[in-house]
Amino acid sequence: MKKPIALFILTTALAGCVPAGAVVTEPPNSATQPTNPPVASLAPVATNEFGAPSLSPVSASHPGPEAAAAFATCRIGEGIPMSEVAGMAKLPAGSDVTHYVALTGRERLLKKPGPVWLIQINGDVPQPGGGSPSPGGEIWTDPICFVTNEDSGYLGTGPITNTTTGTTTQPQAPAVAPDRTLPPLAP
Repeated sequence: MKKPIALFILTTALAGCVPAGAVVTEPPNSATQPTNPPVASLAPVATNEFGAPSLSPVSASHPGPEAAAAFATCRIGEGIPMSEVAGMAKLPAGSDVTHYVALTGRERLLKKPGPVWLIQINGDVPQPGGGSPSPGGEIWTDPICFVTNEDSGYLGTGPITNTTTGTTTQPQAPAVAPDRTLPPLAP
């Protein structure tokens, strides 16, 4: 008799739980409605039995529509050669990024709900200047590009060189060292 009762209690306790990797959000209202249209419409990401996302390699020659949109947003194939993409995947949420990339833990991306495309670059990416302290621009070595439903951009994860002064700034140490790698592009 004890086993059926324990199973009933466990089943009842788990009925209100959300599976690992699921993202729960409240519907938008007038206070939370985004002011800008979404950058992309992203489908959820599957997770394995351990709660880690099941990351599939993206095809460089035949990417799906979401991956192709991420490539275009990050200028992959036009401003940045496809050969410089070290890894790419769609993660379940911004909070998963630190498992794959060394960040300080304070980046706004980490607080984003919903899926995020992450593209890791292995090379130098010119960033246009326009003001102090780098009026001539900067060269970001080994940055990442991210694309969410609401936002996109680059984060400097390697050295940043001021093209006017030649000064190189090293990134801050990560809050937690990455413990996973992004899959490389498939052919």
